[in-house]
Amino acid sequence: MAIFTPRGLKIRLPLDIVFGLVARLYPNVDAFRVLKTTEGFDSIPDFLSFVTGIICFIFGVAPLQIGLYVFISSIAGFFVTFMGFAYKIPILPTLGTLFSYIFGFVTYLIIIVWGFAVVGWESVVAWFVGVILAEIVSWIIDLINTSRSFKKFGVCITKSEIDFLNAYRWHAVRVNKSLDLTLSDDELKEENWSQCFKDLALKWPEVVSRFTFDE
Repeated sequence: MAIFTPRGLKIRLPLDIVFGLVARLYPNVDAFRVLKTTEGFDSIPDFLSFVTGIICFIFGVAPLQIGLYVFISSIAGFFVTFMGFAYKIPILPTLGTLFSYIFGFVTYLIIIVWGFAVVGWESVVAWFVGVILAEIVSWIIDLINTSRSFKKFGVCITKSEIDFLNAYRWHAVRVNKSLDLTLSDDELKEENWSQCFKDLALKWPEVVSRFTFDE
């Protein structure tokens, strides 16, 4: 079983758990918004490294320092989401969600063009090195935690699942719902979450069509 966000982020949680939690928020917050916020949490490290790079370029920071600052900012973003703290930071998830709409080719193009024009190719390379090293470290930590969670609970919990749970809590705070991630037997029953699932399928069939029900 796997659920995918609109941009293809894989969430390896059972359908009843995902929509059991979303049902607590519905109709104030629908499933699509929770999935987009999940992408926002996932994008926080990228957002911070992007902003750090732009600031460094503006102030003419030396290439070696750019790589270091970008690495630190990206790792910091990883840890605040990975450790489950990010939902407590008022504006960061919102900025991450907005950034998730443009992250990719557009942001890389901005870094390359802006960097070359303002500080030169060495600084652009330093930015990419900082980002790549941070991604490698983050991937290793995530892999270790995934292996540990599987051995302990029989379930793989990656950063993607943590991002979803962060997204739930982010919205739960704002609509005064429980932050407890434990679902009751009644909440897990399909009749109690099917409405918010059908709402997603009706409004965003292309999103639901990516879900896999045979894993």
